[in-house]
Amino acid sequence: MLDLEIALANIDRLQSLELQGAALPYGVKARLFEAAQSVHEDSLVGGAARILSGPPRMIGIITGAQVPKKMPLGENDGPLGSLVLARALRKIGHTVNFYTDDAAAIPIEKLLDWLEIEASVIRLEQGSRDAQIDIANTLDVIVAVERLGGNPNGILYGATGVSRSDFRCNADTLFRRMSELGKPSIGIADGGNEIGCGKIHKLISQTLSKLNYCDRTPCGGGVFSVVSTDVLVIATTSNLGCAGVVAALALLQGNADLCHSAGDELRLIEKGVEIGLTDGGTGRVIAAVDGVSATDHAALVGLMQSIVRRALAGPEERGF
Repeated sequence: MLDLEIALANIDRLQSLELQGAALPYGVKARLFEAAQSVHEDSLVGGAARILSGPPRMIGIITGAQVPKKMPLGENDGPLGSLVLARALRKIGHTVNFYTDDAAAIPIEKLLDWLEIEASVIRLEQGSRDAQIDIANTLDVIVAVERLGGNPNGILYGATGVSRSDFRCNADTLFRRMSELGKPSIGIADGGNEIGCGKIHKLISQTLSKLNYCDRTPCGGGVFSVVSTDVLVIATTSNLGCAGVVAALALLQGNADLCHSAGDELRLIEKGVEIGLTDGGTGRVIAAVDGVSATDHAALVGLMQSIVRRALAGPEERGF
């Protein structure tokens, strides 16, 4: 058990390095990671993996972050990692539904077909509170990946203080209903304004107050989300957070083959470029995630796989 906890802690640390592109603020991951650690007794990825282990269940994944004209099909951070997570969940017997906005659904559907993952994609509409309550009634677990959550005034903001509420569905009701029903939830995030970060809202409002941009947001509530989840996973990119959770699942399942691989990560990022997904760190359709090059991103995924393999390896003798 000690070896397992060491491996989980290594994955937590590996996936939260300050590597994001120069257009994004430096030092954010460290403060977010410290805050998330302070509110969890368990490893972040370990806590998420323990929720997702067990008998087959209905698991919902909500992701997608499109901005009209700027990122018409959405950014690649979120959808790509969600697919990696969905593939692992399907392998261990779960049923998976994706929830997203209409524009962001198109690349997800294409990637599901390309990866041959069996999962449904449900389009969310703005103001769909009743529909979200119905969805919560059908799910056993909900996972948000790089999905904006409402600030104290219920408004969705991008990291720079620009509202996204005019064109993106607010899914706060879904998560609050899951909590009311006592059903587990997971948030995978990298900026503080995503669903799940409500768990550390008070802390980061103090340690990262300048990046909350209360002065820029017309409502004065800042960009940080108040929507909490049972487990919050912080990572350099939310895609890496998904790969980390999958690595943790591999550890709990005792099966290193469940891990995402460096080669698969490179191919997935390149496929995202082909489809038209945008790198959120540069605003361009390039092989990078939040400004982290595909090569560096894949290297971190490969190291996660190495951590799992070493932790699961049996003892050997050197012979000298």
